[in-house]
Amino acid sequence: MIEHWATLAASKIKNMNPEETAPHDVLVFGFTILINLFITFSLILLAGFLFGKTWLAFQVALSFMVIRILTGGAHLDRSLACSINSLCLVVLFLWLPITNALILVYAAVAFLLIIRFAPYYEPHQMKHSAEWEAKKKKAALACIVLFPVLFFTLQTPGFVTGALLQALLLTPFGISATHKLNTFTNKGGDYLEKRTS
Repeated sequence: MIEHWATLAASKIKNMNPEETAPHDVLVFGFTILINLFITFSLILLAGFLFGKTWLAFQVALSFMVIRILTGGAHLDRSLACSINSLCLVVLFLWLPITNALILVYAAVAFLLIIRFAPYYEPHQMKHSAEWEAKKKKAALACIVLFPVLFFTLQTPGFVTGALLQALLLTPFGISATHKLNTFTNKGGDYLEKRTS
């Protein structure tokens, strides 16, 4: 569904100015990312609103997405599955217990896991230079050091728990679970496509 919308948007842009725009595949990829981010963030904020935790949901989602951009991770092939999975995980993390001590534990665990397992990229994903990846990793670690400070000054626990969520997804268990979910959603998507065609 998301890929279909991205293809339509890319085709319209390409038809308007075929000479001065990027290749169609590049436009589709870019629109897929933008639409996926918009849908995911909107669903998370809606869920947060329904549960009375809009501000916390925003924190968890923003932190998760920023740390994920900096550290990588396994991906689902279908954008809609990615949005639904992200929604479920973020909503689950809205109910993590929050105390001063636990925030420090969460931050320490996230810090250590990112030192150990980041960055992670799928074989087909583009990798940057080792120097650039090291800078991104340092930026992620700096964020994780900053997040508890924000908690103790501004009462924003979601930044810490969002970072913890991403750090857990970088572990071998997190990668394996994502790959298994990807296989499952691909089979389900193929089944639905056959039923609707």
